[in-house]
Amino acid sequence: MAITNHERVGKALDLLKDGLRPFVERELKAQYQQRWFDEVKTALSPQQLSFTGTASDPKWDIATILAIISNRWNEVFRKILGQAERSLVTELREIRNRWAHQQPFSSDDADRALDSVERLLTAVSAPQADEIRKAKMELRRTIFD
Repeated sequence: MAITNHERVGKALDLLKDGLRPFVERELKAQYQQRWFDEVKTALSPQQLSFTGTASDPKWDIATILAIISNRWNEVFRKILGQAERSLVTELREIRNRWAHQQPFSSDDADRALDSVERLLTAVSAPQADEIRKAKMELRRTIFD
């Protein structure tokens, strides 16, 4: 059975979560040392706080990770990432919301989502970027066939 664009985007968001989490945790710990998890909690909404887990076992979904990057941009992430990556984070938050609310994705929308995920993962040197690149090429082959 063929994979839908919605499923493609969901898989890409899962890989984005897996690729960003070590980067985000490393940078938060470098900036805030022992109080890094307390700083995370101040960066999140009350709804997101229920999904944070503990400092020794954070349980973050991609919405939480993207919110942390966005809400701690000036203090932590602008030192490592540029304005282009900040724009990607904003775009990916919108893509995640569309995906979570079961909105449809055209093939062009899915291609754009996969490309943005790949670019952000590449910016943080996450190995998941290769898998996204393959998924993007597969989607493009499907579009052109």
